[in-house]
Amino acid sequence: MEVEDATEGGVLVPIEEDPEILAATFRPKGSMVRQVFRLSGPVLVEQSLLYLVGLSDTLLTGRYLSVGHLAAVTNATYILWFLGSLMTIVSVGATALVARFTGAGDPEAANRTCQQAIGLALIFGTAVLVAGEFAAPGLIRALNLEGQSARSATLFLRVVLLVTPLLAATTAGVACLRGVGDTRTGMWVMILVNAVNVALAWSLVRGLGPIPRLGFTGIAIGTSTGEAFGGLAVLLILARGRSGLRLDFAGMRPDWSRARRILRISLPAAGESLTNVLCQLWFLGLINRLGATATAAHGVAIRCEALAFLTVTAFSIAASTLTGQYLGAGRPDLAAKAGRTAWGIGVALLVAVGTLIYFQAGAMFDLFLGGNQPNVVAEGVPVLRIVAFALPFLATLNVLNGALRGAGDTRWPWAIVLFGYLGIRLPLTYWLTWPAAEGGPELGLRGAWLAMFCDLSVRGILVAARFLHGGWKTARV
Repeated sequence: MEVEDATEGGVLVPIEEDPEILAATFRPKGSMVRQVFRLSGPVLVEQSLLYLVGLSDTLLTGRYLSVGHLAAVTNATYILWFLGSLMTIVSVGATALVARFTGAGDPEAANRTCQQAIGLALIFGTAVLVAGEFAAPGLIRALNLEGQSARSATLFLRVVLLVTPLLAATTAGVACLRGVGDTRTGMWVMILVNAVNVALAWSLVRGLGPIPRLGFTGIAIGTSTGEAFGGLAVLLILARGRSGLRLDFAGMRPDWSRARRILRISLPAAGESLTNVLCQLWFLGLINRLGATATAAHGVAIRCEALAFLTVTAFSIAASTLTGQYLGAGRPDLAAKAGRTAWGIGVALLVAVGTLIYFQAGAMFDLFLGGNQPNVVAEGVPVLRIVAFALPFLATLNVLNGALRGAGDTRWPWAIVLFGYLGIRLPLTYWLTWPAAEGGPELGLRGAWLAMFCDLSVRGILVAARFLHGGWKTARV
């Protein structure tokens, strides 16, 4: 029976759609470890470049601007995360469905799903732009920021919101390409975003020749311009056709039956992501109450911890793609094996990253701050060492969540996120940071990060239990 390679560097999938025929004829291409690394490698480069953008912003601020600006950058990082999480309202369902159709050998359905996803993303991104411009000052006030930090963070948010439709297009387009097994295009787009962002930000913050010195405003302009270039690049690439996907305006017109199918998967995932980010913003608001030094230390520590997050995200995406493709091909056994393989690799790598973070925490802070702001270093190094012990749980949480999303099983991860934040992290943060004068432990930033450690550990165990249970294999997409 004939089979074809329906992905770019992915797995071999049969053309027939009957599940029994699929299970009998499916043949994987290469070992599972090889497949995981083939998909995760470009994503790891992409995530590394994304990290470099944030690293560049923090280095610029920490070395050339004030503690107040550094606190603003910390909050801006969370705001960008919030915007990215909003886009999962389209991207998760798009990846899951495109992967299923690819695994089932139906490239036409995969392409129609991609077109609908891009159309939905542009509509949604425009709505976020309009709403966000009005809500920006209130959002910053809700984070307990004051003075220069509040003004700078509001400016950053309003500038980045201007390119939200293009940011949405990037997220949805790259998600669809990942569904067919093309993880390289996202990497090249991120190279472009990174180059534009860093070049503009460094030129505008300090001034270069005829380029004016704009200070913190230059960071916001660099970030938004880089994201705009990325969105335009994705739209152009898909308009010309890539990996079996091609955009046209007719296909982007709303087809509500397909849109509902995308949203049925994406809405719980978006709920999970938004719950995650909103609770993180709540968590950040509690840290902001501890003062600008604590907020700045928290921001630098998050940048250091992001080394772990970007590493494991690559394997999460590989797990998502392979799980969806194998389920579409009628091989739930291999879908489970793909998830377990990515999980094992992710845990092993984050144990190594955790060891590095624990022993090099001081050197990492010095890298960001260049020997300046010793109070920030003293506050931040101990908390960074705390999170080193949580990294195996972070690997479990992220990789297996990716597998569940690829299967379309998005409700359980949402419930687990709600429990972790509302039942563990936020209550513990309130208590552990409560002033000693009012009967609390008053552990400051260290108490907040201890609460984060407990949350990540429990959620990692719960997500592992859901994956091992196996109910995701029959999720409806």
